[in-house]
Amino acid sequence: MTILFNKFSKQNTAIILLSLSLIFPSGITLAKNYQKAAKIKVKCHVELVGGKDMIHFGIIKNERKAKYAQWLEGKKIATGFSKHKQQVYKVIECTKLADEFINPISVKVDEDTAR
Repeated sequence: MTILFNKFSKQNTAIILLSLSLIFPSGITLAKNYQKAAKIKVKCHVELVGGKDMIHFGIIKNERKAKYAQWLEGKKIATGFSKHKQQVYKVIECTKLADEFINPISVKVDEDTAR
């Protein structure tokens, strides 16, 4: 009877541990998914159709940062000086919100932008 109970107990333990490992993902997997899904705040110096320069603020996924400037060109964005959305003609520079622009014109436009 004791031998049968020990064998049954070991099998149950193995099944329970296997089930738990399949149900709960590892900490490494969770960290990778969090890093991939993490969002960042960015600011972009854009020129609108008509020649007006402004800073556009956005919150995007971290993996989209490299292609955000290209994606933003041609899009219509809300501006503070018009009720209607304005179309982006070109993106001069994009950076994280806490970072500084490299282009001196972008720095000046950023300083003049109200937050």
